[in-house]
Amino acid sequence: MRTLLRSRHAGRSHQRHHSAQHGVPHTSDRRPALAEALVIRGDRARLTALARALRSRAEDHSGHLGEVHFHHEGDRLHLVHLWRGPTALRAFVEEAHADLLAYRRSTGDFPTVERALWWSTVGGEVTEHEATTRLAFLREHGPGPRAFTLASPVPVGRGTHAA
Repeated sequence: MRTLLRSRHAGRSHQRHHSAQHGVPHTSDRRPALAEALVIRGDRARLTALARALRSRAEDHSGHLGEVHFHHEGDRLHLVHLWRGPTALRAFVEEAHADLLAYRRSTGDFPTVERALWWSTVGGEVTEHEATTRLAFLREHGPGPRAFTLASPVPVGRGTHAA
């Protein structure tokens, strides 16, 4: 497995907080898109390199529709992405495992990963508040149409588009 922790993008500058729907077209396109809210907790000194690797890998992935939000806060990364569907996200997760193994080699520990998924649309707006709400809902109530996981997916059309 190839890791991107020390990739060709290592010199690229990444903002600590990004809230525009970067790379996601603002259109009236109503095709379904899988929204992913991701919080990664770990060694704050090493999270920057992990964030760089994961963001670079996502940018290059054919199933990735775009990054919606990025925020690096102390020992946490907050990311929100849009994907073509669960198959694309699952392929990305499998590929990104190499980056998590590299992180483990450098820190001696795996980061904690919390992920919530829901159905949105390609041209729809996904806010940080919505992502936070979906993560909390999944944590408190378990998977369902409002928030689900890759292990308990909800078919498109059964998930709600509103928070």
